[in-house]
Amino acid sequence: MQKTLRSLGIPILTLALAAIGAAQQAQPVTLKVGSPAPAMDIKKWVKGTPVATLGHGKVNVVEFWATWCGPCKKSIPHLTELAHKYKGKATFTGVSVFEDPRAKDESFLKTVDTFVKTMGDKMDYNVGADGLKGSMANKWMIAAGQEGIPTAFVVDQKGTIAWIGHPMMGLDEVVQKVVDGKFDVQAEIAKQAEEDAKKAKDNAENAKLQADAQPFIKAMGASKFDDAIKALDVLISKYPSKAAALSMTKFNVLMKTNEPEAYKFGKELAGGLLKDNGDALNSIAWLIVDDKSTAKKPDYAAAVIIAKQSVEANKSKDPMSMDTYAYALFKSGDKKTAISVEETAVGLAEKMSGTIDPSTLKEMKDRLQMMKSK
Repeated sequence: MQKTLRSLGIPILTLALAAIGAAQQAQPVTLKVGSPAPAMDIKKWVKGTPVATLGHGKVNVVEFWATWCGPCKKSIPHLTELAHKYKGKATFTGVSVFEDPRAKDESFLKTVDTFVKTMGDKMDYNVGADGLKGSMANKWMIAAGQEGIPTAFVVDQKGTIAWIGHPMMGLDEVVQKVVDGKFDVQAEIAKQAEEDAKKAKDNAENAKLQADAQPFIKAMGASKFDDAIKALDVLISKYPSKAAALSMTKFNVLMKTNEPEAYKFGKELAGGLLKDNGDALNSIAWLIVDDKSTAKKPDYAAAVIIAKQSVEANKSKDPMSMDTYAYALFKSGDKKTAISVEETAVGLAEKMSGTIDPSTLKEMKDRLQMMKSK
C-alpha cells in the first residue's frame, strides 16, 4: 500500500533519521544549468524513437524516473500532455534509473518493459532504461547533484542544459520559453547558484545535527527510552527546520515504549507542528489503524483526529489520506461515515488510476466491500 511511509518494509525511525541526520558524502557537482548536455547512453529503448543526440535545433526534455516511484507515476500523464502539445517542437524522453540498487544482473529491465506496456497511451513519449552500470544516472543525475526522482532536464536547441527541476513544478512554462527562444539561461544560472548555496547550508546543518544526535542514538542503543525522548526534545527545540522529521521520530519511539503518550503527542502534532503536513499525519494515523500494527492498545479515536487533519491538509484530494481516515472511522465504530469516506477515496483513486498502483486500488476497493459487509 503506497501511503507515503505506510508499508515500505523499512522502519520509519530509520527513514526519519536518514532524512534529518545523514551527512551527505556528496560528489562534486559537475553538471549544471549552462553545461553541455551529456550523451544519451541508454541501455535499452523500451518505447518510441531512440534519441541519439541532443540539440541540433531541437528542444529536448529528459526526465528520470523509476517504476517504484509514486511521484514519478503522478508526473507521467503530465509529461504525455506536454509531449503532445509540443510535438515537432520538443522531444520528450523518460529514462528509468535506480530500479534496483542491489541488482546483480539486468533482469530489472523486464520490469520496466512491463510497466511501460501497462501504461500504454498514458505514457506516450520515448522511454529508455539505464543499465546495470548506471551510465545515465551517473552522467546526469549524480553529476548534477540530484538526489531524488522524478527530475527533468530541459536541453535547448544548442544542446545546453537550460533547466533542471521537478517535472510538476514549472516545467510547462520553461519548455514554452525555451521553444520560443525566450528563456533566460543566465538568470537560471544565478537562481541555481542561490539554491546551491542554500543546499550547502542545509548540508552543514545536517552534519551538525548528526553530531548533536549522538546522545539520542546512544540512548536508543542502550534502550534508555526516556533519555532518548529527552534528547529528541532538545533537538526539536534546537533545529526548528528539522522539527517535523524529528517529531515523527519521537512519535515512533513513543509508539514502541509508551503508547498513551504517543497518541497524545500525535494529536498535538495534528493540531500544531504538522497541522499542514498531510502526508506526515497520514503516516502517523496509518501506524495506528494498520492491521499489521504492533500497537497493543490502538487509540482509534486519536487516529480519527489525526487522519481527519491529514485529509484537510491535503484539501480532500488525496485518496490515500482519505482511505486512512475511513479506516480510522471504521475501527472507531462509525461505520456509516467510514463507508461514505471510503467511497470517496475509491472514487478519487479511480480518477488517478494512471498514477496509483493497481494493487493499491484493489486493496481500497476490498476494504470498502469489507466495510459494507459488516
